[in-house]
Amino acid sequence: MNHRRTVVAAIVAAGISLGMAAPAQAQTADQWFTDTVSNMNIPFAPNTDLPEVGKQVCEMLTTALQSNSVNPVPAVRGVLTTLTSRGLDRAQAGGLLKASVQAYCPQHARFVGR
Repeated sequence: MNHRRTVVAAIVAAGISLGMAAPAQAQTADQWFTDTVSNMNIPFAPNTDLPEVGKQVCEMLTTALQSNSVNPVPAVRGVLTTLTSRGLDRAQAGGLLKASVQAYCPQHARFVGR
């Protein structure tokens, strides 16, 4: 009986340690967002904190959706217009918006498409 308890304890300990180990390939939302936006060739200044940009885009979208909860289309268009007025072309603005939503505010994914 004592041997059985030892074996069970060892199995439980191994399971806990394996369950707590993070996969070596896992990326944080910030890493994923930085890699994704970097691949879009959007001209940001060299020291731009890209994750902060993504979070700000989500804040803009959240605020716009809260002020127009009946129809999300004007809210999304408003964020895209803001981004294009800051020098991005329409494709870059859309890509940045979608990446921001995927990384930082997935609850809004249904409003921005795929």
